[in-house]
Amino acid sequence: MTFGIYPNKTFSEDIVVLKNKLENKEHFTFSKFADGEWAVMKDSPLNNNEFKYTNSQEHTKAREFLIESFKFQHPNYHVGISCPCCQGNAFEEMRDFSEQSLDKLTWANLWVNSNYKYYLSDIVPLFNNYNVALVAHKDSNVNNLPFTPKIFCAIDKDAWVVNQDKVDILKNIIDEDNMEGWLFLFCCGPFGNILAHKLTEHNDRNTYLDVGSTLNPFLETEGFRRSYFARHEQLSPCVWR
Repeated sequence: MTFGIYPNKTFSEDIVVLKNKLENKEHFTFSKFADGEWAVMKDSPLNNNEFKYTNSQEHTKAREFLIESFKFQHPNYHVGISCPCCQGNAFEEMRDFSEQSLDKLTWANLWVNSNYKYYLSDIVPLFNNYNVALVAHKDSNVNNLPFTPKIFCAIDKDAWVVNQDKVDILKNIIDEDNMEGWLFLFCCGPFGNILAHKLTEHNDRNTYLDVGSTLNPFLETEGFRRSYFARHEQLSPCVWR
């Protein structure tokens, strides 16, 4: 089952595609790129209280990794981009720059806004059916989650720059423990995009999900509070074109 293609594509139906994949224990990857990641790829300075980008050598190298993850193509790999209703013309720019086939593209905010209630009620409970590896900030309250990660990979702020060593660490853990059929959850900004690419490329027999800020109310480590946490039922579905 693949994402719909415009005009036969809706916000509420695309999330069901991922739900069905989780229920069927398919091996797949979802990596989402929103306005912050797009600003970095466009080489625009950024500091949004969760991660920053400057023209330093280390940031420039990390930016290259981010672009590679955006353009990476694999049968299991799915990419979320900013939608026209939220980011205007960035939608077409991201769609074209990604070079992804249309059936591999969906909304970067597929888990949130008017889909957030469904995400909490129908997606998150499915995490209990997996061995879960969670990558999130070191101060995360993992005991407050509605599922129990078997592995917690703690990262720092700006992990996409300062914790690049975690890529090889996770690859080694996957190899040493012969991990197959695991669910990896990334709550780590653009580092989640890089991990989604590198780990899928390394072992495509697991599921890798960039879930962004969706678990922040449980983890209690948000850089800033998202409006969709409290207002999701008031928000209209995002659109495509």
